[in-house]
Amino acid sequence: LYKTVLKHGLSVTVVYDELPPELIERYSCSQFQFHKVEMSEHDRRYGVNDVRYFFFKRLVESKPEWQYVFIVDAFDVRIGMSPCSGLKQDTLYIGIEQDRLKSHPWMKARFSKMGGKYDQWYRTKIQAKTKILNCGITGGSRPMIMKLLRRMTEVLQDPALAIRKKQEDINLNMAALNYIIYNEFEGSFSSGAPVHSVYKRFEAKRTDVWFIHK
Repeated sequence: LYKTVLKHGLSVTVVYDELPPELIERYSCSQFQFHKVEMSEHDRRYGVNDVRYFFFKRLVESKPEWQYVFIVDAFDVRIGMSPCSGLKQDTLYIGIEQDRLKSHPWMKARFSKMGGKYDQWYRTKIQAKTKILNCGITGGSRPMIMKLLRRMTEVLQDPALAIRKKQEDINLNMAALNYIIYNEFEGSFSSGAPVHSVYKRFEAKRTDVWFIHK
């Protein structure tokens, strides 16, 4: 990610809790910055992939100059080409997998842990060919990304989540994302090329997509 960000003239802020000082000193520059967070500020039951949304939301809120924002996985994603010329104000951009949502055992288990209206939607509303949306790439204009971040944090804090009645860690970000996007962003999100390469096909040499995702 680091090399391709610099190559394409983009800017990145890495959200982290613990990193070696020498690593931060080595890689910090005007295009590649680091933002430290304290995990203890939130419920310890949240997994890293869930609690990050609270930090993302606060960081974006604190940066009103950020008019377009992408949230990507640091180790799974690299830049294929700059997205800037192709961005639309009213579109949310998001990664998509090849696997189907309804028949996926891991996703089925996540929705079961959510329970209630979320699990009911998963069991009764989604189409057989609907594919899994992936948290590894999300972005768009400030209004679009803030709407997503607000809804993600609201759903993850929902007191009605079935898992809250059990002594288990909370790792529901993927299920929450799919529920929110398919219910609240219908007709206003974009996946696949030119946003990203085919997920897990390791198309490292592509230069016709914004992001290469594994």
